[in-house]
Amino acid sequence: MITTSPSTAAFRTAHKIVPVDGLSAVREQSPGRRIVLCHGAFDLVHMGHLIHFEEARALGDVLVVTITADRHITKKRSVSFSQDYRARQLAALEVVDYVAIVDEPSAVTPIERLRPDVYVKGPEYANLLLDKTANIVREKALVEAHGGSIHFTNGATFSSTKLAHFLLAAPEASQSDPLLSNDRVLFRDLSAFGFTLEQLKGFLGGASALRVCLIGETIVDEWVDVQLTNLSQKSRCMAGLEVARSRQIGGTGAIARHLSTFVATVDCFTNGPVGALGANVTSTSIADDQLVKSRFVDCDTGFRIFESKSPDLRRIRHDALPDFDAYDVVLISDFGHGLIDAPSINARIAGRSRAFVAAMAQVNSTNYGYNLPTKFVGVDYCSLNRTEAELCLRDRGLPLALLVERMAALLQVPTLSVTDGEHGAMVARRGEQFILPAVSTNVVDTIGCGDAYFALSSLAAALHCPPGIIAVAGSIGAAAVAQRRGNEAPTCDQEFLTIGKIVV
Repeated sequence: MITTSPSTAAFRTAHKIVPVDGLSAVREQSPGRRIVLCHGAFDLVHMGHLIHFEEARALGDVLVVTITADRHITKKRSVSFSQDYRARQLAALEVVDYVAIVDEPSAVTPIERLRPDVYVKGPEYANLLLDKTANIVREKALVEAHGGSIHFTNGATFSSTKLAHFLLAAPEASQSDPLLSNDRVLFRDLSAFGFTLEQLKGFLGGASALRVCLIGETIVDEWVDVQLTNLSQKSRCMAGLEVARSRQIGGTGAIARHLSTFVATVDCFTNGPVGALGANVTSTSIADDQLVKSRFVDCDTGFRIFESKSPDLRRIRHDALPDFDAYDVVLISDFGHGLIDAPSINARIAGRSRAFVAAMAQVNSTNYGYNLPTKFVGVDYCSLNRTEAELCLRDRGLPLALLVERMAALLQVPTLSVTDGEHGAMVARRGEQFILPAVSTNVVDTIGCGDAYFALSSLAAALHCPPGIIAVAGSIGAAAVAQRRGNEAPTCDQEFLTIGKIVV
């Protein structure tokens, strides 16, 4: 049997790898032949890529594949293989004629050098509205300026992002073996539910045109990291050394930041100076004071030792609230610290004719049992957690389906979400129910997860998405925030899509 060494195999395909400037020569050496160009990261080459390349090759005589250099890949995950290895694995494919590495974030330069007759992209790029970078739009215009056309393949797709995330995951029965476990698996595989990436992209496309009004309290979350030392000898209380102190925008301010990359505009009516919330977010103060919540944390264990909050807001300018019909969606995020006046909100809900209104009333340590969603009348969507639902019903331990059914009847709301921590969430809409397990399998912190769930599930509800998409949209947002402490950073449309590729 004749064997070929890796070095020999690499030599046989090395001539296929050309510099970007060498693409001009490929064009000159191919008179009368149709040249097809594919471009992407192509990290883990799989069956979906082969189908993509075969469909592309059938459109012409020469297939050129260009790949983005490592330093320009901006996905939330890093690539598994370096640009040189990615180029080599593509060159080893018989269907590919030439490969080049592009040291820029788009395919503009290879298009200019190669002037392809056909530029081929996958079906996930067909909706140009989702291309926030506008790279595809520029590339399409450039291809057409040289007399070529763009083609979107329609073959079966597989997600490299999903494969990379779960690649090291051992079977569940083997996870007890530390040599086989994979701590990098952060999210649950939801393939069995039949969601598609196109559904998530449809949600993003619809949300991108929405004008949103957001009303509620902004909370400044202060984190004080303390190294515990001993009991104080004088006061006989726990003593420690402060090692770090930081502040984050929480509450309604955090929700505004979550929304900013998903929707067209956000008008936020809140309290105090809140700082920058996003380029498309405007903030109107209807109360001057800041709300500050301080958490003292044992820096060695991450456990919270003590928490304090500034007094509730008073002197609220309720007459400064806007006309709800000036917006597509109105979100009421009530954290129970004095900003929200239910009669004023209910009057505007009753007076609107077109705006979709979503509400959340959060229970916390300073308003336990007193700040409930039953205060709102006539909303289109309500999101709450199990504890808040149980307080409304004055009953505990109910199965989630029964809990949701009884809450929907109590609130008389067309669409309702009840989240249940690590057990997931359930959405009910006019008799139809959908239960989704928690998307995140790894939790750094749960603070802010409910806010992200409310923000994104409200958008999906406003777009009249099916209950399953409402649940998965909110749950992906919550899963993203669960990977960091508090509201260190908002989730965004790119992160949403990356997690979506992993889980659906």
